[in-house]
Amino acid sequence: MKSIYDIQLDSAEGTPNFLEQFKGKAVLLINTTVGCGNAGQMESIQWIQEDMAGEDFTVVAIPTNDFCGPSITKGKWSKGITCGMDSKLYGEDVYGVTFPFSEMIVSNPAEIPLEAPWLGQGPGLNGNGQPFGERHELYLEISEQIRLLAEDKVANGIVEKTDYESRYLNQHDGGSMMNANFEKYLIDKDGYVVKHYPATTLNWDVERTLKEDLAAQGIWAKMGPDRSEYIFNEENAVIRDHIERLMAGERSRINPNLVLSN
Repeated sequence: MKSIYDIQLDSAEGTPNFLEQFKGKAVLLINTTVGCGNAGQMESIQWIQEDMAGEDFTVVAIPTNDFCGPSITKGKWSKGITCGMDSKLYGEDVYGVTFPFSEMIVSNPAEIPLEAPWLGQGPGLNGNGQPFGERHELYLEISEQIRLLAEDKVANGIVEKTDYESRYLNQHDGGSMMNANFEKYLIDKDGYVVKHYPATTLNWDVERTLKEDLAAQGIWAKMGPDRSEYIFNEENAVIRDHIERLMAGERSRINPNLVLSN
């Protein structure tokens, strides 16, 4: 196991050692893209950045094209992105985001379930029919840390809260393999995973360019399934609380520094 911040990764602009700068900060790490059904949450994630970013916290975007394709990403973005700058410029131009972006990498995509063939075009292929490619060390390390968190929870009899109205907040053990754009990982100040939030958490509105296209056709876009203002507000409050705890010094249960201090 190693700190996420020690993994080599370039910024979207090509600057090396992108993750190293976040040592000493809690991070909400998100796999981003452009113009997909979850991309509207760039707006609500930017609200978190504006309210909470500073010496102790930042949002960090890690672009990927693993979950894109004509049936997922829309309009000029129908095939997704070709590099990290595509996602960065989309976020800045459409939603005014200010958080940093890395280069585009391959995440750790799960095999597409048979009941969701629109997400991929066959085993090992994304929505563009392209092979996923070699999974990046970042997401392999995240996957291993998620596994260790689950083992620790069982070994220590840890029971997490399961009565949220948002069913996504009740999904505590996911994230080892990934299923969509905008899956979120909360990382402590030393670079160790604390929690995973499914892709749909923090979806507040429909992706803006799609919403504008629908409006031009006289169609009023609605929030997606299992979404409501109440659900969003609950997710927003819970995730912000988790961030605040890390900003105050709380560490991941698998952080080796926590073990040493005990």
